Amino acid sequence: MITEIKVEGMHCPHCVMRVKKASEAVENVKSADVDLESGKAVITHENADMSAVISAINALGFSASQN
Repeated sequence: MITEIKVEGMHCPHCVMRVKKASEAVENVKSADVDLESGKAVITHENADMSAVISAINALGFSASQN
């Protein structure tokens, strides 16, 4: 499955890497493609809990929500 998440508050490539790593650490997430310019993370997963992904991103100080 593919799910798109809106991420606000990213300002640099370091932010992108932090969001990517936090997303990919969630169980059943295969990969996360995070784009700084669009402010979106495209999560490829196998029925992962998207609220857990959003919580992991929010815990970094960003504002994430599912589109």
